[in-house]
Amino acid sequence: MNSKAWLNELKIASVNKNDKKVLDLIENLPNFDNIDDLICAREIVQSFIQKLQDDRDELYQGMLKLKQARLFLEG
Repeated sequence: MNSKAWLNELKIASVNKNDKKVLDLIENLPNFDNIDDLICAREIVQSFIQKLQDDRDELYQGMLKLKQARLFLEG
């Protein structure tokens, strides 16, 4: 897959919030034809990483709330 097609697939997967497809694409980086495509891909990947970190933080907060609720119910 050439870099333009790869970048388009990455954009589509990102917009559709298809995390598995984004990860698959990241694992198979192409050789980029120009610097603009590389910069665009970098920005999309950075925003995907931020989304994963936000999801992780949200999950952690949810787990803390469940733990507090369990402790309350047991106490």
